[in-house]
Amino acid sequence: MARAASENSPSDGHVKEAVANIEETYRKLDTERGIYMNKCKSIRGEMKEFYSDASNLGISKKLLAKIIKEREYERKIDKLTADLEPDERSELEMLIEKLGEFGSTPLGQAALAKVDGAATLAQAGA
Repeated sequence: MARAASENSPSDGHVKEAVANIEETYRKLDTERGIYMNKCKSIRGEMKEFYSDASNLGISKKLLAKIIKEREYERKIDKLTADLEPDERSELEMLIEKLGEFGSTPLGQAALAKVDGAATLAQAGA
């Protein structure tokens, strides 16, 4: 038997409560976001001072930023490698060795693709 129409729709009170709860969580999120942004702003200010100090010592800001970014990427790569199991690490090392020194460059990737294509053709008997 079908339910009465009034049972299929939420009450006014339920709708208002749901909206109020969701709006409150958005207010909390905005507050937390503001706190986070203020913390970030002060840290960025410190970073700017360090870059200025380095610049005053004759260090190029642009080159220093490049070094910092490269080191950040190296730490991320190291973390990815650290998360691997020992057998995965050895397989990774083998794959990197097979790619060679220039495997990550566009020219190296093109060469590897050509070799892979030739090997595929050879396997197919062409």
